[in-house]
Amino acid sequence: MHMNEWRSYKSPGIPDDQFVRSKAGLTRAEIRSIIISKAQITGNERVLDVGTGSGSVSIEFARLGCEVTAVEKDRDNFEIARTNIERFGLDGKIELVFGELENVVLNGSFDVVFFGGTDNLAKAFENAFAHLKHGGRIIIAAVRLETVVEAINVFKSRGIDREILNICLNRGKDLGGKTALAPSYPVFLIYGEK
Repeated sequence: MHMNEWRSYKSPGIPDDQFVRSKAGLTRAEIRSIIISKAQITGNERVLDVGTGSGSVSIEFARLGCEVTAVEKDRDNFEIARTNIERFGLDGKIELVFGELENVVLNGSFDVVFFGGTDNLAKAFENAFAHLKHGGRIIIAAVRLETVVEAINVFKSRGIDREILNICLNRGKDLGGKTALAPSYPVFLIYGEK
């Protein structure tokens, strides 16, 4: 698919090959689509994307009309996110902030907080939670089991009802002239409302 072909549709799930990948990898198109669906947006929300990596989730939110603040602490990932945001022409819709969320000064409140990656979820969650509107949505994506457990504990400690979704993607690939399924890492989404 060429760069401009995806621009004609509004549904989430920009093809993965349209992004420059960070060393943290890339949240797959299908996973991004599910994340957007769990955010239950109308298109004018303020979204905080913590651990934005390549910026792909922020870009999906911004394309749907959201105002996004994307935070990234790794310099290389930050620069790749900047490249992707500029490539998609969304510099005016996404504020990219360098640093660890627990040390970042946030302005205003957010309707949706998405955690795509963080090494210290409990500390980062404090700052994000303080800036999340009442009734706002929290979504945590995790591939490591330890992060899943930490996310469950963070939700429990604040009395937030949560749902857990485990997503396993398998893509067809050629194997000796036949088709085999190649799995990607299972992803857990832990989500709920403040």
